[in-house]
Amino acid sequence: MRLKRILAGVLAVVLLGVAWWAVSSTASAPRLSPSPPPLSSRDGDAVVPEAVPPVEVADAGLRLTATLMGAHPFIGEARVGAAFVSDEDRGWWEEEGRRRFARTGPSRLEELANVREWVKAPVIASEQGGRVGPVEVPSAPRYLLAAFEPDGTIWWADHMPATQPVTGTVDLGVLREQRPTGVRVRLEGARDVQGTFSVRLQRVVEPAEVEQASALLSVLAMAAPELMHAVQNDDFIPLVTDGETRLAPLPPDRSLRLWLRAPSGKRGLPVEVPLREGSVEPVSLDVAKVFPEGVGGSVTLRGRVLLGSGARPLGPAVLIRDDGEQVRVDADGRFTMQGVPTWKQTAFSVRREQEEEARRPVAPPFWDFGFSPAVAMQGTVDVEWRVPAYQWLVLRMDGFTRAQLKERSLPLYPVYLLERRDERGGWSEVTTQEFIPEGDSVAVSLTEPGTYRIQVASSPYASRPSSVARMGEGDGDVEVSLSPEGTSGASCEVHVTRQGLPVSGARVTASGRARSMPPVHGETDTAGRWRLGPVRSELLLLWVQGAEGESWEGDGAEACRRSGVVEVAL
Repeated sequence: MRLKRILAGVLAVVLLGVAWWAVSSTASAPRLSPSPPPLSSRDGDAVVPEAVPPVEVADAGLRLTATLMGAHPFIGEARVGAAFVSDEDRGWWEEEGRRRFARTGPSRLEELANVREWVKAPVIASEQGGRVGPVEVPSAPRYLLAAFEPDGTIWWADHMPATQPVTGTVDLGVLREQRPTGVRVRLEGARDVQGTFSVRLQRVVEPAEVEQASALLSVLAMAAPELMHAVQNDDFIPLVTDGETRLAPLPPDRSLRLWLRAPSGKRGLPVEVPLREGSVEPVSLDVAKVFPEGVGGSVTLRGRVLLGSGARPLGPAVLIRDDGEQVRVDADGRFTMQGVPTWKQTAFSVRREQEEEARRPVAPPFWDFGFSPAVAMQGTVDVEWRVPAYQWLVLRMDGFTRAQLKERSLPLYPVYLLERRDERGGWSEVTTQEFIPEGDSVAVSLTEPGTYRIQVASSPYASRPSSVARMGEGDGDVEVSLSPEGTSGASCEVHVTRQGLPVSGARVTASGRARSMPPVHGETDTAGRWRLGPVRSELLLLWVQGAEGESWEGDGAEACRRSGVVEVAL
């Protein structure tokens, strides 16, 4: 009996072991169930198994739309601009934010954003306006939209999203039309005047209203580019004699100042007219009131430019009027200039164009003339103008004098100055165009007779005159000479100290009496000294600056004459 119970227990243990093995084998075997079917775009409830990698969705982009409301289907053009803040403006904004006092300027950084490029936007017309876009735009902190029709009607939007969008749609909403502001100009009393009148437009706006009144300038410049260019650059706009000239759209300012110009070029009294926003108002300009002394006349100037006192022509050249108009002067010196006013004096300048084959030019490159008309002048007026022919004062130096001058001259020197003797026997500097080196000599141009000499400077404070010569009418070359210096004279120097110790590397600038001579510069050595060289001028202007920013300035001529040293204590 006991043996049966033992065998039954062993059999139970074996059966439990077999059962445990079967369960374990089943759990570790791979599943043979089929894989799930592919997802369908129409199956909104489908679930992606974790074993399947996520699908990357393409960027949907950013698009802008707007609705234009008007009285008829839209027939114009629309443009969209994405505005960005420049690095310079961003830096200024951040600096303002770091300061303790209240921030100046706009309240938001986005208000500093500007449009870099305007993009044309499609518009689908409707019975009352149209629909702008959708047009693709980049992600930006600010968006502007400008739409306009041929008559100057505009739609305008300036949108700054609360957060900068990346994808989706930027809807600017419904935009109302803004009717054009401007004037229709009609001339009275202009039919008997030959030629075209023109007008300049000047905005009249209060300083406190400038920003608000100018907010539409960018869209107006797109709607009427030629008109707005004339307004912003003070250009004249031609007017029709019979009928009206429409000047719109304009900024909605308080008023507009009109400056009328007659065909002769004469400008009349200004006329200020009020503006009414959203309306193009008629304006009549009475020519007799605008030009109380008459519109003036003009003549055709027919002339010839000759060289010197002979019959040799100056041409080819260019004749330039004081208003900038230019005409050619032919090789025979003849020219024709139309539209020269008879109500004022006109200034002209002749510019020679031909390059001289020889090193010496025959005349000045520019010469000025004036035309003073008479009231009775009409039609064509003949004139003859003469440009003086150059005469030459030649400074002669032998080789030794030239070498000596070069050796004793500071950088930028020698410098030559032409002087003329007046009726009282005094000498004064004369402006001239040409100083031409010719070997060891220098040729100096003259345009009128007189008694001359040449100052030869080796520094701004050391010069000596040449001999004197008389230039007569019609003379050719007249010579003066410069002899060698017997001695260079006593030298002078600047001594710079600080608390009794020498200052090395101090910057010294020195000049003399003649302003036309360039100053010279130098630095003190380790002993605090800089050598000026000989000083013959009655005035020696010195400016000394130390390395630590301290400076000194004064006249050192007396110290040079007395001791040869200018003491400077910083």
